[in-house]
Amino acid sequence: MVRLPLKSSSNLLGSSRQRAFRCLQGQFRKFEGNQEYCQLYKDFLTEYEQLEHMKKAPSDISHPRYYLPHHGILKPDSSSTKLRVVFNGSSPTSTGLSLNDIMHTGAKLQLDVIDVLFWVRRFKFVFSTDITKMYRQIMVHPDDWDLQCILWRNSENEIATYHLTTVTYGTKAAPFLAIRVLLQLIEDEGHKYPLAIPPLTKGRYVDDIYGGADTKEELSEITLDLKNLCMAGGLPLAKWQSNSPSTLKMVTEEEMIPSPISFDDCPTSTKLLGLLWYPQEDYFLFKINSSSSGSVVTKRTMLSHIAQLFDPLGLVSPVTIRAKMLLQELWLQKLSWDEPLSPQLTERWCNIREDLKSLINVRAPRWVGTQENATIELHGFSDASQLAMAAVLYLVVRSPSTGSKVTLLCSKTKVTPLKRLTIPRLELSASLILARLTNYAHRVLDTQIHSTTLWTDSTVSLTWITSHPARWKDFVRNRVELIQDLTPTAQWRYVSGKENPAGSASRHLNY
Repeated sequence: MVRLPLKSSSNLLGSSRQRAFRCLQGQFRKFEGNQEYCQLYKDFLTEYEQLEHMKKAPSDISHPRYYLPHHGILKPDSSSTKLRVVFNGSSPTSTGLSLNDIMHTGAKLQLDVIDVLFWVRRFKFVFSTDITKMYRQIMVHPDDWDLQCILWRNSENEIATYHLTTVTYGTKAAPFLAIRVLLQLIEDEGHKYPLAIPPLTKGRYVDDIYGGADTKEELSEITLDLKNLCMAGGLPLAKWQSNSPSTLKMVTEEEMIPSPISFDDCPTSTKLLGLLWYPQEDYFLFKINSSSSGSVVTKRTMLSHIAQLFDPLGLVSPVTIRAKMLLQELWLQKLSWDEPLSPQLTERWCNIREDLKSLINVRAPRWVGTQENATIELHGFSDASQLAMAAVLYLVVRSPSTGSKVTLLCSKTKVTPLKRLTIPRLELSASLILARLTNYAHRVLDTQIHSTTLWTDSTVSLTWITSHPARWKDFVRNRVELIQDLTPTAQWRYVSGKENPAGSASRHLNY
C-alpha cells in the first residue's frame, strides 16, 4: 500500500466532474459506432470492479474529489489485453490545476532500456517475464481514494462515481510508486530469495523482468526464486519466454498453462525491450512496416516511417544514419510538416526506405559470448566525414573451449553540426563519442574486461589524444582531456580507413 506523494494541498484543486462527464459522453457516442470497442471497454472496467480495483464511492463527500477522465487504447496485436482504459491525471480542474500538478513525480528509479539490453546480452541462457497488472497489484491508501475518482455506469445503468483503489496509469507518480514497491520488496524479502535480486535490480524495465545465467540449471533456480519473491509481494508473473526449453517447460507446467510455448516448431518471436527476439535461435530481428507511405512524401510521413524502427543498441546504424542526414537537410530547407518533398529528395527518401525494409533480413546475436574463464577484449572504432560521425564497439571473447567470438556490441552515430568543422576536428569529436560509449560499456557490462583498444583512422586526432592536452588550443584541449579521463586504461591505435568498420556509418557511399 502506498500514499500519493502530494507536493501541494488537494484543496487547491477545483471542480473536475463536469470535464470528466463530457469525456464520458464522448466515449458513449463512440460506443454507438463501434460495438466491439464498446464491449471491450465494458469488460475492462467490469474486471476492474470485480477485482476491487475500483469501488463505488459513498454519496457523502467529506473531502474534495478529483475526477479522472478516461478513454480506451486499442492494441489489436496484444496477446492478453486488446483494450486498455487509461486515465488522465493531467486534466485541469476549474482552478487550472490538475492532480499531476500537485503531485511529485518521484525519483528516477527506472533503468534505461540500453542498460537492461547490455546486461541481458551477457548470459548464454535468459528468460523474460512480466508482472501481471503491475500497477493494479499495489493498493493506494483509502485516504487518497477521493483523488482517484471516475464516472461510470452502475448496474442500474446510471452514471455513478467510483474510487480507483490501486496505483493508476496516467498519474505522474505511478512509475515511481511501482518500482519503489519492488525495491521495498527486495529489502524486506530479498534475503530469502537471493538469486532473484539481480533480475529485479539490473534486469527490470517497467513491468518486464529479465534474468540470465550461464547454465540451464542455474537459470531454473533463478526463475523459482524470482517467482517466490514476487509472490511474497502479491505480484504474479506471466508471459514467460526463454531460450532454455527446460526452464520454460518448468515454469509453464507449474503455471498450468494449457498450451506451453513450443520450441519444436517455427521460431516463436517475442518482444525483448522493443526488439524482436527469436528465443529458439537466440537472435534479434528488426521489423519495420513495409507498406508505402502514400503517393505524396512529406516530412510528417517520412518521420513516421523512421520512428517505426527501434534500434537502441545502434546495430543497424549504417542505414538509420542516412535517414538522420536527410531529416537534417529537411530542417535546413524549412519545409512544413505536410509540404511535399522535391523530386530529388523524394527519390533519396525512397532509396533509404527500401534499405529500411531490407533490415528484416538482418539478424543480430543476442548473446555476446561472455563466460567464465574467458578473456574479454573490447575494441572500438571511430570515424567522421562532413556528413556524420560514428563510433562502434565490438566484444572479442577468447575461450579455450569455444575459441574466439567477435560480436557487435553497440554503436552510436551523430550527424555533423551545422557549423562546419575541419575533418581532423570532426574525427576528434567522433573519438570523444567512442570514449563516452566505451566508458558506458565498462560501467554497464559489469564484467571483467581484460583489455580495451580504441582505433581511429586519423593520425592527427591520434596525435592529439596521445599527447598532453595542455599543448593544444581550447577546442582540442577540452576534448582530449575528456577522452583521456573517460578511457584511462585504453590503448589508442591507428587503423586504415579501408579497414575501419565505423566508416560504414559515417561515410555511406550511396548517400
